[in-house]
Amino acid sequence: MFPFFLFLFLAHQFTQKVLGLSIPWADNYLDTLLCMPILLGGYLLEQRWLLGRQRLSFLEVIAITAILAFVFEYLFPRFSSGFTADWWDVAAYFAGALGFYWWQGR
Repeated sequence: MFPFFLFLFLAHQFTQKVLGLSIPWADNYLDTLLCMPILLGGYLLEQRWLLGRQRLSFLEVIAITAILAFVFEYLFPRFSSGFTADWWDVAAYFAGALGFYWWQGR
């Protein structure tokens, strides 16, 4: 599924930035929803390659997501006006992370 999530992210970026097509929900939340499956999928690939691990624990998934959500939605907006805190993004991060956790068990 990792390649699918990455393809979907890149396809959305292409349609938004290159073709100039706007899909409001996707423009606001699709990238955020795909963020954790892509990052956690990459981390899992690294763990498989280096350590032979086949799964990330639920605690690892939640902890990584919480740390990144805190950084992206609290710290970045606090220190830079180029970022905006959006608590719906936090929900999207956790929804993507839970989807990843479910998917990796398949």
